[in-house]
Amino acid sequence: ELFVMSYCPYGTQMQKGIMPAIDALGDKIDFDLKFVDYIMHGEEEAQENVRQYCINKEQKNKLSGYLSCFLKSGDSQACLKTAGIDEGKLAKCYGDSDKQFKVSELMKDTSSTYPPFMINSDDNEKYGVSGSPTLVINGAIINSARDSASLLKTICTAFNNTPEECQKELSNSTPAPGFGDGTTASASTAS
Repeated sequence: ELFVMSYCPYGTQMQKGIMPAIDALGDKIDFDLKFVDYIMHGEEEAQENVRQYCINKEQKNKLSGYLSCFLKSGDSQACLKTAGIDEGKLAKCYGDSDKQFKVSELMKDTSSTYPPFMINSDDNEKYGVSGSPTLVINGAIINSARDSASLLKTICTAFNNTPEECQKELSNSTPAPGFGDGTTASASTAS
């Protein structure tokens, strides 16, 4: 499970790093993209969190394609088309999730600095998630560098019987924070 904020520069950095590892491992792991239980980057982030939540929930096989595009461009509308997302299905999930988790309603709450985002709040509490990004493997918060090779290695250390996919060679360059391509010399670890 990877907990992020969709507009957090370090959350997007971690997503760019982990997606090649997730793609390499395929059905050998059960990956879920989840969200920190507060919004720091405004209405745009709340909307994108719900969008990514719904894609992960109902069109999971298209999540990687969507994120690959979105993390480069930041253009969700173009990326929905590029990834072949069923927008009718997405709209229904979005509306249902907005009502169920009171996303729009809570965004209007000015009583706190950061509005709550309740979609994965139970898991935030369960694991003690406090920021973006937070990586949880087999129920424990794990530290890892943010490049694809390190993330693959980190995930693979959790297997009792390591699959051959763990031998894949992935980039050891740390993706740059925020949107776009590029790398950074900083190899910060995510907790």
